[in-house]
Amino acid sequence: MPISPYLSELRERVGHDLLLLPAVTAIIRRGDRFLLCRQAHSPQWGLLGGGIEPLEKPEEAVLREVREEIGVDATVHGIVGAYGGEELMVSYPNGDRVGYTTIVYSCSIPIDAEFLFTDGELIETAWFTIPEIAQLPRDRWVDPIIDDASRLSETRHAEQTSIVEKAVCYVIAENRLLVFTHDDTDMLATGVQVPAGTVRQGEGAADAAERELFEETGLRGTVTRSLGTDLYDLSPARDELALRHFFQLEITDPDVTAVWQAGEADPATGGSPISWTCRWLPLSQAHVLAAGLGARLGAATR
Repeated sequence: MPISPYLSELRERVGHDLLLLPAVTAIIRRGDRFLLCRQAHSPQWGLLGGGIEPLEKPEEAVLREVREEIGVDATVHGIVGAYGGEELMVSYPNGDRVGYTTIVYSCSIPIDAEFLFTDGELIETAWFTIPEIAQLPRDRWVDPIIDDASRLSETRHAEQTSIVEKAVCYVIAENRLLVFTHDDTDMLATGVQVPAGTVRQGEGAADAAERELFEETGLRGTVTRSLGTDLYDLSPARDELALRHFFQLEITDPDVTAVWQAGEADPATGGSPISWTCRWLPLSQAHVLAAGLGARLGAATR
């Protein structure tokens, strides 16, 4: 992104002199790998981020920076820490000197996200393990942030809170949403649901959405767009966080008057056969979706 009007005005007054600026940084992790990037003006690898604009909230700033730099909508999960000092002193090719104080946020992005270098600052991104990062030419401030993010992850693991990735399907036709309700379980326990399920190891989230739609309804559909992600806390039912990837899907020639039964004769979790009834629910009633499954429905209808 080009220099902001606010910073441009400051530079007109102070020239290339040192400026102390607030900033945000995104630490994005996938398994044992971290997302690093490289800018056009530097051979060093670093992390996504940038300055906070006047009146902008830090969390909004980190989401904006990720969107501007790689064209992806991220989800913020918490703060890793705040960093500054000599390691964050930067001298730019034009002579500008900046000392950053940055708030680092733990973020996630959709598994199947395609990176677009929309603001022209970055020329390369890649995923690295910590041993691989140690072999890279990198910004001095990368190491302490990666170390703290790793310890934070280990602490969460020690607390036995696991994150499970899920794919959630919105199939909309004629202002109706495809839903189902369980036949043999109290509605108070299961509520109204949309097709959804766990992303398998090595499977893309969009592929999981198409698979779950077929397995749960018998309908074949195609993902038309990603609606982003949300983190849903399943406690106290389970000590688990669900990282939900929301997708809008399309099927050919849907019959929105149809009502039909589906189910599992041999559930993967064991137990007796289960069945559910599929139907098309008017969008005006879709607020009844259970357990946060409607979190991205507004985005699907805009």
